[in-house]
Amino acid sequence: MIEPSLLTRRLLLALILLALAQSPVRAQAPVADPPTFVINLRDADIRALSEQVSEITGRTLILDPAVTGLVTVISQQPLDEEGVWELFQSVLGVQGFAALRSGSIWRVIPQGYVRESGGEVSDDPDAGRLDVVTRLIQLQNFPASTAVAALRPLVANFGYIEALPETNTLVVTDSSENVGRIEEIARTLDQGDGSQVSTVPVRNADAREIASALTAVLGGESGGLSPRVAIDARGNVLLVRGSPEMIDKVRTLVTDLDQPGRQLPSLVPVTRVYRLRFADAATTTEVLRGVVGAQAGVTSAMVESVGREPFAGLSGGAQAEVADAFGTAGTGTGDTVTELNFSPPPVTSFASEDITIQAAIDINAVVIRARAEVQADLAQLVAQLDQRRPQVLIEAAIVEISGDIAEQLGVQLGFGNAAPQAGFAATSFSNSGVSLANILRILGVPVAPAVSTGLSIGLSEEDKYGILVQALGQSSKANLLSTPSITTLDNQAASILVGQNVPFRTGTYATSGTGSDPFTTIERQDIGITLSVTPRVNQGDAVQLDVTQEVSSISNAVVPNAADIITNRRLIETTVLADNGGTIVLGGLITDDRTSAKSQIPGLGNIPVLGRLFSSSNENGTKRVLFVFLRPTILRNRADINTVSANRFQRLRSIEARSSDKPNLLAEPKPIRRLPVEINGLY
Repeated sequence: MIEPSLLTRRLLLALILLALAQSPVRAQAPVADPPTFVINLRDADIRALSEQVSEITGRTLILDPAVTGLVTVISQQPLDEEGVWELFQSVLGVQGFAALRSGSIWRVIPQGYVRESGGEVSDDPDAGRLDVVTRLIQLQNFPASTAVAALRPLVANFGYIEALPETNTLVVTDSSENVGRIEEIARTLDQGDGSQVSTVPVRNADAREIASALTAVLGGESGGLSPRVAIDARGNVLLVRGSPEMIDKVRTLVTDLDQPGRQLPSLVPVTRVYRLRFADAATTTEVLRGVVGAQAGVTSAMVESVGREPFAGLSGGAQAEVADAFGTAGTGTGDTVTELNFSPPPVTSFASEDITIQAAIDINAVVIRARAEVQADLAQLVAQLDQRRPQVLIEAAIVEISGDIAEQLGVQLGFGNAAPQAGFAATSFSNSGVSLANILRILGVPVAPAVSTGLSIGLSEEDKYGILVQALGQSSKANLLSTPSITTLDNQAASILVGQNVPFRTGTYATSGTGSDPFTTIERQDIGITLSVTPRVNQGDAVQLDVTQEVSSISNAVVPNAADIITNRRLIETTVLADNGGTIVLGGLITDDRTSAKSQIPGLGNIPVLGRLFSSSNENGTKRVLFVFLRPTILRNRADINTVSANRFQRLRSIEARSSDKPNLLAEPKPIRRLPVEINGLY
C-alpha cells in the first residue's frame, strides 16, 4: 500500500481502499515539502508496481516480456522519489531483474541479459547507486590482467569485468555502487610499489653466475617484494627492478659476490658417479627421477629464463631500453637479455636437459649430470636411499599328529562231509581273512567257484564241521614335524620347496590305424612342503608377513575310476603381523573320522550272545591334528646374522653327535668326516 504521510483521515481512508485494489495514487503534499511515500505491498504484480513507480518517479520503463511475478514489500519508513526508485531497483534485483538506462529510457530485463546488453557507459558520480552502468578504468602501473584476477570475486553474478591489455584498461559492468567500490580498489592497486630500474655492473665474475646466486638468496622473499633481474650478457651487467631498498640489497650482495677469485655456483653441469653399497641402481634411479621430476620447478636454483627479449645495450637511451627489458615493446637489436623472476615459479615437469640420471647396472651405480648445487642435494638423497636393508629369518613349524585304529571281529563256520551228494551248510562274510570256499575245502566239501557271502544250507549225513573266528586289530600313530626356514630381504618375496616333482597324466592319444603313434601327455607338479613369504619390517620390531604355506603328499588311498594319482593338499594363505622373535599360529585343522560296519545273518544274528556266531563287525577311526606356526626374526646387522648362523650350526652338530652315538650292530662303522667345531671351518 502506498500511503502519503501528511493527509487527512478522509484521504487516508480513500487511499487504503485504492491500495486494496492494487492501484496506488500519487500523494498530495504541501507545496513547501517534497512528497514522501510509505510502501507496503503483499503479492503485488511486478508489472503493476513498475507502472506505479514510473508514475511516481517520472521515468519511462520498458519491461521485457520475461519480467513477471509477484512481489511483497513491508516498510514503515517514508521515501522520496529517489528512495522509491532505489527500492524498486532492489525489488528487481531480488526477483532476478535489472533496470538498464538507455538515454532517457529504462529497460527492465532479466539479469542474465545484462552482459549482452551492457549498462550505459557513465562516469557520472551522481548516478543511482543501484543503476547498472559500464565504466572504463585505466591503470598506469598495475597490470590490468592481474587486476581482473583480483577483482573478479567482487563483481555481482550478472556483472562483467574484463581487461584490455593493449591499453591496460578494465571494463566493468555492475551496479553503480559496486563499480565505484571496484574502481576504488583498482586505483589503490595502481598506486604502484615505488619500484625503480637500476643497473648493477659485474666486473670480476660472470653475471649469469651472480644472478644464479641471487636467485638462491632472494627467491624466498614473500609479499611480492622480490626484485626482477635481467642479464645483459654482452656488457656483463645486471638490470634490477624493484623498490629502492631491494635494489640496495641486490647491489650489496653483488659487491660481496663479485670478488676476484671467489668461487660461485657454476652454471656448467658436472657428471658424477655414485656407487651404491646396499641399494639397487635401477630402483634408485627411478626414485631420483620421480623426485626431481615432481619438484624441478620449485626446488631448482637455476630458474634463469622466464622470457627473452631483444635488448640493444646500455649506451644511448639506456633507460628506454631497460624499460623494454621489463615488459614493454623493445625496438633495439643486439644482446639477448635474460630476465630472472625471483617469485616461486609454477611446478613444471622434469627437464632432461637440466638434469640427467642414469643407472649403471653392471657396477650398481647411479650416474648424475647436473649443476654443482643440484649435485649436492642429489648426493644427500642418494646417501639416504643407499641404506642397509634389514633381513628377516622366517621359521615355520608344521606339526601334524595322526592316528588310525581298525578293529574286526567275525565268525565264519561250515559243516558237511566229503560226499558231494551229502550237502553242506556254512556262513560267510566279506571281512578279510579265510573265505567261505576255503573253509569248505578244509572240510572236504567240493565248492563251486562262485559261492556268495551269507548263509548257505544243504543236506548233510555226516557231522563234519569247521569254525573260524576272525579277530583283527590294527593301530597306527604318527607325529610329523617339519620346520622349513628361509631368510630374505625386507619387502622381498622368497620361497622354499622341499619335496618331489611328480608327473601327472593330463591326456592320452591312441589309434588303431597305421601311421599314428599313441602317446600320453603329462604335467609335472611339485609335491612336498612349500613356504612362500614376503616380509615387511615396520617401524619398531613388528613384521608384516604375506604367507603362503602348503603341505602336499601323494595319497595311498585307491579311489574307483580315478584317472591318476591322488594327492593330499593343505594350504594356508594369509597376512599376519608378528613381533620380532615372537611365534604366531597361522591356522590349523582337527579331523576326527569314525566309521562302523556290521554284517550278520538275518534272524540268527539278532539272537542274544549266540548271534555273534552269525555276524561280523568292522570299526575304523582316524584322527588328525594339523597346526602351522611361524616365527620371524629381524636381522638388522652383521652381528645378528652371525649369531643366528652360529646357533643353527651348533644345532646341526648336536644332531650329528646324537646320530653317531648309536651302536652299529651289523658291522664295524667306517670313519666319516665330522662337522667342524666352528661354522667357518666348513669352507
